[in-house]
Amino acid sequence: MTAPNLTAAPSDVVWAAYTAAVGIPEHAEPADRVAGCARCGHATTVMIPVGQVISRRFTGFESWTNLAGRRLCQVCVWVYRRRPLRVDAHVVTRDPATIRAASPALLHQVLSTPINADTAVIVPLRPGRKHLLPDASWGQVTVDDAGLTWAAADADRLTVMRRLRGHGFTEMMLRQDTPAYPVLSRLPAEQWPQLLDDWHSLGVWRQAGPWFEVGLRASRR
Repeated sequence: MTAPNLTAAPSDVVWAAYTAAVGIPEHAEPADRVAGCARCGHATTVMIPVGQVISRRFTGFESWTNLAGRRLCQVCVWVYRRRPLRVDAHVVTRDPATIRAASPALLHQVLSTPINADTAVIVPLRPGRKHLLPDASWGQVTVDDAGLTWAAADADRLTVMRRLRGHGFTEMMLRQDTPAYPVLSRLPAEQWPQLLDDWHSLGVWRQAGPWFEVGLRASRR
């Protein structure tokens, strides 16, 4: 097995996040696959047995690249042991490597345009239930059990959702197929055609739950 070099490591979202938050870890060359990290295949000078990091009920092995490995590197230990990474939304970038806890304002800023290939967005929809950062991919929004593309059409729908919330429609109201009349009736009649067009444009998201939930979080003020 060829040992990865430090410049290549940040191509993994987790390694980029660790480098930004902690620093570049001390790299060690694994003797074979068994000596490499079970999740990422890399090796660091500090390696911890898998059973000391994850519980027996852990099921998130889909993204693990080296199931022959018996230990986790210090980078992967960090990502599984830090509870805020499971609870809070985060934005990770590759060049330069950064990781930021994502408030609704930051989510709106990042998602107001299509996500570029050097950015990963992680949004726990059920905070604390799953480790999402280990499954994150560049150019996607990672939510519970899914990786979402975020194209120009999604950025436009986020703008629409924010505009409707500015009119006074609540999150519960936005889930409905038609605008709530008590709010609609307070608006000038000349605004109704645009508002109805906006409402209709969110129909795609109402049929695609994860995008709708991410939009709700990114449109909160």
